[in-house]
Amino acid sequence: MTGTITPIGVGTAALHPKQATAGAPPDPFADPGDTNAPIIFEPPAALTGGAIEVWIIATGGADWGGCQAWISTDGNHYGLAGTIYRGARQGVLTATLPATADPDTSDTLAVDLTQSGGQLLSGTQADADAYVTLCFCGGELVSYETATLTATYKYALTYLRRGAYGTAIAAHAAGAAFARFGPNDPSLFRYSYPASFVGQTICLKLPGFNIFGQALQDIAGVTAYSYTLLGTGGMSVGVIALLADGVSQDWGAVGTSITAQADLAPVTAAVGYDISLGGLP
Repeated sequence: MTGTITPIGVGTAALHPKQATAGAPPDPFADPGDTNAPIIFEPPAALTGGAIEVWIIATGGADWGGCQAWISTDGNHYGLAGTIYRGARQGVLTATLPATADPDTSDTLAVDLTQSGGQLLSGTQADADAYVTLCFCGGELVSYETATLTATYKYALTYLRRGAYGTAIAAHAAGAAFARFGPNDPSLFRYSYPASFVGQTICLKLPGFNIFGQALQDIAGVTAYSYTLLGTGGMSVGVIALLADGVSQDWGAVGTSITAQADLAPVTAAVGYDISLGGLP
């Protein structure tokens, strides 16, 4: 038998060049950073199907992957209500938006989405008319046709449908809260509550987690936000039913003189009147 004998330890695998490194891998335990101040509002009944709900939009920085939503009725004891995931488009107005009749073809809604790193896409006029491009704008719901990128994360929105779903058309100052959302948006958190809660103030804490779902913040160390429940989304919640449950209602000061048919009798109120109803004994 003939052949070549190679001493043990001499033979090695072929040496291949190394690929350039792509840098350090992402840290799965990176600090998510604090959740931005959320937008908390109660949409009209047309969006809730008559349910009494609070809607919450929350975002964070580059490493923020979402947050838990903890709710308290006394400010001390909190219960886990659900989870909000990354993806919302939240920001602020960068210029004043005047109160203009619907449809608004003369004004521009200028917004900055830097805090969420959000992106806005244009639609058609039909989309705006059908509220497909629905947005929250300082308490008023609006939709738009065209979104023009003016700088990084900054947009100019034109052809505006104002006062969507019966919300009040109003002037909004620079810095007012803005968000693009839809009723079925997975980054929108919908919290249902019973009619007996109307008039109560709830506290909300939003401890964040990172994009890997790790590094959840301690609930004790995050900011608490308060909100007074209005019950505006419930078509079946009548004034008399609420008063019978002992729920007082303060509707605030009248901004425009009104004459309306209430549950008991016609109501006439002048500008400046404060409408406050106490619960029945």
